[in-house]
Amino acid sequence: MKTTVTQNNWRDVTPYPRTIFDILNKSFVQLQEKHPDSFPNLRNSKDLLLGSDYSGESPDAPYYVFSYLITSLENWSEWEYARLIIRQKIFSDSRRMSFKNLGDNQRRKALIPFLEAANSLNGLSFSIAINKKCKSLFSHDSPLDLENPDFIPYRKWKPDVLVKAFTIIHFLSFLIAGLCEQGQNIYWFTDEDNIAANDQRVCELTNLVAWIINDYISFPLGHLRCGTSCCDNGTRQIEDFIAIPDLIAGALSEQLKMNANALKIPNVFWIYSGDFSEKAKTITWWFSQCGFPLKRLFCTINPCENGIGEEVSFFHFYNQC
Repeated sequence: MKTTVTQNNWRDVTPYPRTIFDILNKSFVQLQEKHPDSFPNLRNSKDLLLGSDYSGESPDAPYYVFSYLITSLENWSEWEYARLIIRQKIFSDSRRMSFKNLGDNQRRKALIPFLEAANSLNGLSFSIAINKKCKSLFSHDSPLDLENPDFIPYRKWKPDVLVKAFTIIHFLSFLIAGLCEQGQNIYWFTDEDNIAANDQRVCELTNLVAWIINDYISFPLGHLRCGTSCCDNGTRQIEDFIAIPDLIAGALSEQLKMNANALKIPNVFWIYSGDFSEKAKTITWWFSQCGFPLKRLFCTINPCENGIGEEVSFFHFYNQC
């Protein structure tokens, strides 16, 4: 999987043919041709920040949701100033923003200002939901040949956690290949879940990124570093950044669960529905907005009705004026 350099904000990636990434890339290229402002220009920035969070682990969730946020360090100041004001005026302590904890008054009061502050980030919010009925994106039960001595550390990983890590990193690499430029430094922060449960696991995760990303890019990057919310400097700086994809993933996961239970029209993004929780209504309404530096894209992957292959539905939000 290599790439061809263009002047567009989204580089035309060349993934393996007839894969999910091939379908997504073609959709992204077509979207850029019709609506050039659908992708942020991140090519002139030295340092890029990438945060990700995930939802759908519970048995009753019909989809796994992976949510990513990529922006530049140069564009950080407006967001940083706004989030610190929010914490100073609304929070009485250093509590963490997250979808599952939006029940308390302070977090609920901070939600809309928090999301509005995120609009200032010049970047891309990309989320993808994979139906649990879909076959694995990988050809075998494990994405690694664990008989290979090079992969001894990964024999300790549970198979489902290893598959999750590979799925996350493949989409991460796809985004980097399409949006980034040679020589840029990439700093990826992920939630502290089972793929990054401790320092050793983070080191092994970093090695996976280094291996997988070479299948997507043909240009050298600068530094490529991985971390978790443990890297926070005490101001909740990193945690607040990761909280944006956390909120999005939680709201999308709830929508998909409600759609499945209510047998709503498939392959439709519901901006508002009466059966959503108030927090999901707020986030999905915000997520569907356009005209801000922060762009939004959302994809779902479902098994085809004939049982052969997958169907990709692609949702994007842009100015129609």
